[in-house]
Amino acid sequence: MKEIRIEITRDGRIKVLYSGFVGDECFAEAQKLYALLKSKGVDVVIEQVTPTQEYYVTQTQKTKVSL
Repeated sequence: MKEIRIEITRDGRIKVLYSGFVGDECFAEAQKLYALLKSKGVDVVIEQVTPTQEYYVTQTQKTKVSL
């Protein structure tokens, strides 16, 4: 299950955690989130990006072959 968790600290910093995304899917979702926030007048400044283990998983596609 894909999940985006947003944590806001007392000093106003925001930490966004993505789970359940395979490979770089989370970066596409992050861009959508940042664009949405920007459209609402929120300026997003990315300070740090730390890929999780899920980032290094490659998505495989199975193909059924009939002989």
